[in-house]
Amino acid sequence: MGTELMDRGLKMPLPLWSADTNITDPVVVKAVHIDYVNAGADIIATNTFRTTTWTYRKAGFSHKVSQDRARSSLMKAVDLARESNPKILGASLTSIEDCYDPSLYPGRSITEDTYGENINWFLDAGVDVILFETMGHIEEIEIALETVKNLNHKIWLSLIMRDKDHILSGHNINDVFKLASKNVDCLMLNCNSIAKTNETLELMQNNWGNNWGVYPNLGFSEPVPAAITIPNYVKDADFKKTIFKYLRMNPKIIGSCCGSSPIHIKMIKEITEQLF
Repeated sequence: MGTELMDRGLKMPLPLWSADTNITDPVVVKAVHIDYVNAGADIIATNTFRTTTWTYRKAGFSHKVSQDRARSSLMKAVDLARESNPKILGASLTSIEDCYDPSLYPGRSITEDTYGENINWFLDAGVDVILFETMGHIEEIEIALETVKNLNHKIWLSLIMRDKDHILSGHNINDVFKLASKNVDCLMLNCNSIAKTNETLELMQNNWGNNWGVYPNLGFSEPVPAAITIPNYVKDADFKKTIFKYLRMNPKIIGSCCGSSPIHIKMIKEITEQLF
């Protein structure tokens, strides 16, 4: 969503990134969702990657204004995603701070408050799935899953990796498997390079016995904190070969992350139809 909005001409300064575009540019946000659905996407995630009271506070707003603005943007994001008529509507949540820099993790109290508040808003708005994505800190993952443990919703968790054995914070992925075994319906990898995704998938298949999914970053370079551009992309032919390989491994969910577009979802749809 972020890079697609940028490609359509929106300015999204940090720390809010795409959070405020639901309010300032709803027509563009909705158009992105519709283009993805028309390309064949079954799942649409809300444009709520940084839509939290905490992020609005960092942008300089008072607590009251931040909370009101974050809630308004989140509710609008759910409406815009729903209006594209997806088969599955997912609530997108991520790390409280920059997902590419787990050292910025703000601690248990802020994390509990932020996830608790946003989950309650999503429940009020009505979503099908709670999606924690680009998660790279073990304690943040633990708190996230604790927040949703009693919900009657499907819970999806997606990881960003340092290497094939460790999430971005350096914690072993096997520790995530233990946390996720009780209430995660699908464990995924997202925003990792295809090379790193390939390495980690082998380990996941050997050590994670439940549903899994993947939506890789299309950039060759590693994630950089606060980076908002991708200089070099995977070529379409190589992307198609990768998707073909992943589909033969029988994922529950498949897609693409930063640097991709509805064109890539159309490629995935076409390959899926050829195989199945």
